[in-house]
Amino acid sequence: MNRQWSFLVLALAAVAPGCGPDIAALCEEQEACLGGNDADIDACEVAFEGIRDNAYDIGCGEEYDLLIECFTPQYDCIGVGSCSTSDECIGSTCNSGECKSYGVDSSNADACEAEVNAYSRCD
Repeated sequence: MNRQWSFLVLALAAVAPGCGPDIAALCEEQEACLGGNDADIDACEVAFEGIRDNAYDIGCGEEYDLLIECFTPQYDCIGVGSCSTSDECIGSTCNSGECKSYGVDSSNADACEAEVNAYSRCD
C-alpha cells in the first residue's frame, strides 16, 4: 500500500475532536510504521480533516462517524516481507528493511461491512 493510499485509509479514522480517536496519535502510528517526519504527520492530519469535512458537507456525518468508530481499532502496522528499497515493496513502503503497510489486515477486512455499506450509500 503506497503512502497516498495509506493516508486515504487512515482518513477514514477522523472524527470530531474529543468525540473519537486521537487523530494525531493515529498519524504518528502510521509514520512510525511507514517512516516519516513531522511534515508527514501534519499532512496526514490535514487529509483526515478534509475527508471528514466532505462527509459532513454531503450529509453523511453520522454514517461516517459510525464507520470510523468501527475501523479505528482495526488499524495495524503490517509487515509483508524484507526489502532494501520501497521499489521492492509493490504498494507498500520499505522501512527498516521490511516492506510495511498501515491499514486493516485482510483477515479483518469484513469487520465493518455494514458501516462501509451505509457510508457508500451517501455518495
